[in-house]
Amino acid sequence: MIIGITCNRKEHEIDTLQSVNHTYLKAVETHMQAQSLLIPAATNGGHRLNAELILDRIDGLLVTGNRSNLHPSCYGGDETDHHGPYDAQRDDAALALIDGAIARNMPLLAICRGLQELNVACGGTLRNDIHKLDDHFDHKTPSITRLDDKQAAAAEIYAPRHDIVLTQGGYLANLLGVERARVNSLHRQAIDQLGDGLAVDAQADDGTIEAIRHTQNDFCIGVQWHPEMQPGENIISQPLFADFDRAMAARR
Repeated sequence: MIIGITCNRKEHEIDTLQSVNHTYLKAVETHMQAQSLLIPAATNGGHRLNAELILDRIDGLLVTGNRSNLHPSCYGGDETDHHGPYDAQRDDAALALIDGAIARNMPLLAICRGLQELNVACGGTLRNDIHKLDDHFDHKTPSITRLDDKQAAAAEIYAPRHDIVLTQGGYLANLLGVERARVNSLHRQAIDQLGDGLAVDAQADDGTIEAIRHTQNDFCIGVQWHPEMQPGENIISQPLFADFDRAMAARR
């Protein structure tokens, strides 16, 4: 089986890189039987990604997170200084791939920015700077205090930060057999209006939507946290990636 993994554009010296954090690849290697295939976003040359050609050749799609945010024009919003940074080529590639995967009933797991893209692809909207809203706590990436030790810094960034409440009878509740779980948190944007065909599968105690599922597809899940990097807690990560693997195998 081949799992397609979306790349992000990253400026580097005199060129632009297509990048994926190794944590995604490690999660696939650890919990799945699939071979990873990286899908680059388009370049600035004007050629758009051929999503259908790529989807013909993969068995599942993993839509990654990133520090960049989906441009508000993708969901009818106006750009402000607070919405960036952006990655327009990533936007185009991810939205096209998500649309095609949903149409094919292809197994899809969307993480962090990926959840937001899944919601927008289905006609939903996003809200920016949610930590500034009344009764909402801070979901942003925590400050790093141990820059000299990469492992310690990663553990600090991705440490579990808050609880989520799983929707009774929902996908995650049935998969995990619990009512609550604790997750990491690295985002400033979150779902505002839920997209068509989507259902809320988990929420934070402040009401932030933390997981969604597409009700018409066999496996189309989005999570706002990073299950590929959850130090010290694997109640969600292992079962989620393993079930993604099961869904891919069942479709072959």
